[in-house]
Amino acid sequence: MLTKPSKDMSASKQFMVALFFFWAIALLGLILRLVPIYPLGIEYSHFLHAHSHVAFLGWLHGAFVAIISGIFLKDKLQTKKFKWIYWFTIANIAGMYISFPIQGYKLFSILFLSLFLIGTYFYIYYFFKHKTDVEKYPVTYLFIKAGLYLQLLSSISPWTLGIIIAKLGKESPFYKFDIFYYLHFQYNGWFLFATIGLVLYLLENRNIHLPHKQTNRLYKYLLLAVFLGYFSNILWAKPGIIFNALSLIGAGYEIKAFFVLLLLFKPYYKYLRHWISGFSYVMLNIILLTFMLKVVLQFMGSFQYYADLSYQIRDFIIGYLHLIMLGIFTPFLLVLAKELGYIQWSKTAFYIFYSGFLLTETLIFLRAILSWFNIPTDSGWLNSLIFLFTLWMFTGISMIVIPNLKIYSSAVES
Repeated sequence: MLTKPSKDMSASKQFMVALFFFWAIALLGLILRLVPIYPLGIEYSHFLHAHSHVAFLGWLHGAFVAIISGIFLKDKLQTKKFKWIYWFTIANIAGMYISFPIQGYKLFSILFLSLFLIGTYFYIYYFFKHKTDVEKYPVTYLFIKAGLYLQLLSSISPWTLGIIIAKLGKESPFYKFDIFYYLHFQYNGWFLFATIGLVLYLLENRNIHLPHKQTNRLYKYLLLAVFLGYFSNILWAKPGIIFNALSLIGAGYEIKAFFVLLLLFKPYYKYLRHWISGFSYVMLNIILLTFMLKVVLQFMGSFQYYADLSYQIRDFIIGYLHLIMLGIFTPFLLVLAKELGYIQWSKTAFYIFYSGFLLTETLIFLRAILSWFNIPTDSGWLNSLIFLFTLWMFTGISMIVIPNLKIYSSAVES
């Protein structure tokens, strides 16, 4: 049964806007999956730009910002300055959603992206100036702070991309280096650190004082993993054995961080099932297993053979990115937002969304593996199945998003 969201309408309102962008990118994803079956006369790459940019900035960035603002800013969310910063960034995300499909990576889409980045700089400044409850949630804040700084680092990429295109062209390896740099410091940096911080928030919110030695070790290992792990993204260019070594060391630190996280949670894990709903508890375990799979794949990608393979077969990259975005960050945000009372959704809706994700992932990796072993197959039926399961996933997302938007609208009107 769906119920009204929490009274903290400012933070929940932000999450609701992010949730709408989640539905909007799912719609674009459905269109992209239809194109191989039935050409729609659209520029595929333009729609792909819109899908990826709004997925990162409108949905994931927006959802993380909503939750961390609700924790650390609270009453500061009602100021005119914050509202101006927030709606300025939202307007530019909407601009990207419209402009990218029309013109691709050109004047207006670049302008909206640039203005969005400026808006995030204002937000980060505002966050650090007005933050509260740092003493209450010190470990949560430590990881959120690192995530925001890593977001700043990732933003170097869009500023330099235009220069690289103008001077070196899109065929230059530096163009792809720049793209992968942005992706890496977003999902392995900002989003991952925000996720870890909010996972630890589940403990600190229960007045648990986490051991400094272990949390400090987790923090250092993850930082080393994100900086050294970037080199796995450039191995396809065969830059030299030293970069393979650095990438492998980075993957090793991520493995160590994973086990430190497990040890950190171990003393409190039996209590966690009493602090959150049974369904949320099960999903957190599944997300943890998915994170373990991500760690293994990251480790494999440090070896030249697998780095070359993933670069040559695009489905491996697509499957890997969707595994992280739809298998780790998205279900975690949906579960946490429900626990916080920002949104509600039925288990049926979530099952439809998540089963659609699992089925499409299976087929994408199957298609990649068939290509890897040069096994001939009729891509038509695979594309059709992927589209049908994407439609199934979109149905689940719609069943999550639309009722919440209706509830929020009725709450605002009353």
